[in-house]
Amino acid sequence: MEFNGTFLATIITFILFVFIMNRILYRPILGIIEERKNFIDSNYKNACENNTKTDELCAEKEAKLNNAKDEARDKYIKTVDEYKNQKADIIFDAQQNANTELERSREELKYASDEAKNAIKGSVNDLANDIVEKVIGYRSESSYVNDEIINGILWGTKS
Repeated sequence: MEFNGTFLATIITFILFVFIMNRILYRPILGIIEERKNFIDSNYKNACENNTKTDELCAEKEAKLNNAKDEARDKYIKTVDEYKNQKADIIFDAQQNANTELERSREELKYASDEAKNAIKGSVNDLANDIVEKVIGYRSESSYVNDEIINGILWGTKS
């Protein structure tokens, strides 16, 4: 094989071609590839950081939500207990008022009953004497009807 000028010109042309291609094509393409790799790496890093922040925020939100639920449940229970106590107090007061009114009504009825019985008691002797007068024809005071017998009949006591 013989080395002549053509071979030397081809080698110089090839080196010049590689140098120009490196300058025009390879370096810009490698730069673009490096920029793209850095862009993807930074976006991946940001995505991982955002994912971590999202997990932290979700955990914080969940904790706050659970805390709010617990507080709401406690307030609800407290309010229900307060209303139960108020209800019990109102019922107790109503029962006391009803018992007082019932006792007052009983006393009024007893008083009215006693008045009616005393009014009847005075009329019983007169009625007994009137009946005796109608039956036998003259007025006689009945001696067998006394206050104890009348009281036993009217008040339900035995003598």
